[in-house]
Order: sequence, then C-alpha cells, then structure tokens
Amino acid sequence: VEKDDVIAENYLPSSKFRSSGFDGFMQDYVFMDHDRVVEIDDSIEDLSTIAYSELVSVSWHALQRFERKSISNKNSFGVWGDGNLGYITAILLSKLYPQAKIYVFGKTDYKLSHFSFVEHIYHIDEVPANVTFDHAFECVGGKGSQSAVNQIIDLVSPEGTVCLLGVSEYPIEMNTREVLEKGITILGSSRSGVQDFREVAEFYKNNSDVVEKLALLKGNEFDVKTINDAVNAFETDLATSWGKTVIKWTM
Repeated sequence: VEKDDVIAENYLPSSKFRSSGFDGFMQDYVFMDHDRVVEIDDSIEDLSTIAYSELVSVSWHALQRFERKSISNKNSFGVWGDGNLGYITAILLSKLYPQAKIYVFGKTDYKLSHFSFVEHIYHIDEVPANVTFDHAFECVGGKGSQSAVNQIIDLVSPEGTVCLLGVSEYPIEMNTREVLEKGITILGSSRSGVQDFREVAEFYKNNSDVVEKLALLKGNEFDVKTINDAVNAFETDLATSWGKTVIKWTM
C-alpha cells in the first residue's frame, strides 16, 4: 500500500500478505490490483508445478539479497534442510552459480535422495571435520534451526554469509563468539515481492530444466469443487512429508 526507495515492499510494516495475516484465496471474492498479477509465458505448460511459485520466489528473493550483500568468494555453498525450501534453494544455486560446489546437509535419507544434482550430500550427524564452504543457507526452521545455525557457524569460511530462511516460532541461541571471530554476516530474508515473481517467471521461461526439477516436488493434486474437497486436500497435506499439495480450483 506504499512505496519506499530503500526498503523492499515485503519488509514494510504496512504490507499485507495473503494468507499469512490477511485473508487469502478462500474468500468468496478476491480483489487484486493489476500490478499484483504476473504473467507466465505460454511455453510453460506444467501449471501444477508453477502453482507453488510463491515458495520459489521466496528463495529467489533471498538469493538476490545475498548477491548484493555478500563478499565476492562464491565457490561453494552449504544448504541446510532436506525439505521443499532446501530443495528449491539448491536448484537455484546450481543454476545461478554453475561453477560453484553445492553441499546439502539433512537428516532424512529418502528426502536427500532427491538432491542428485549437487556436489555432495551430508547427514548432519556424519559431517567430516574438514568440510567447509564460502556461504550457507539455512532452510530448516522450527526447533531444528538452532542446531542448524550453530553447525553452519562452525563450518562456514571466515567472512561468509549465513542466510536465514527457516522460520522458528521461538527464539534460538546462537554462538555469537564464533560469529564475531569469523566476521560472519547473518542475513535474514522473508517472503518476496512482485519483482521477484516477475524474475522467477522469466527464469522459468529461460530454464525449462528447472521446471522439470521442480516437478519432483509435486505431490498430491486435488480437483476442488466443494468445501469438503478443500478440507480433504488440506488434511492430506498435513500427512505429507515431502512435496507440495496442489489444489486445482474447478468450481
């Protein structure tokens, strides 16, 4: 509802987000300004995969902030989290920094098996002592974010950037002594803005292989015609540990 020359729209306190703190798409009527709508190129036919572009735009937004605020060493990256956000972030890193080595750290083997395109996969309890990287992305969130952040701080190179994407409902303790000794930058990112959506749409257009990789996240897909259909979709999603549930509105 306002513009700022310095602060991005998704960090302005006046901004509203469907459906985090503002009514979402379950309303009878959804009113939206024209500049909130982003067109997808006709060449992209897999609309089910495109349906979770919002999460892709969140990762994209974090990467753009990282590029502007980090040091020039970008030869290796660590990604913590073997879920949806970690998978998306690893895909984008591999495309935006094709010469860099991507390391993924997680704890669930069947989830980690999806990351076949990265340099190496580590179980968080079995990381060799000599592992290090220039920068890291924390995509864990919740109660696991504390151990993830502190493991990152231990392993990241001096003056590296630690990008926080995972959301925790409670404060976490952080090894600030090591942050100071290494000169680490802690960079928080949240949500995304319309420009991020536009850039993701262009990215899809120019990188069809990315859309194919993202399709691995597609879980159950539901045709929703009634309220009960929607309830069933949401309840099924609660029991789904990998991937995104797609709702196709056919009302």
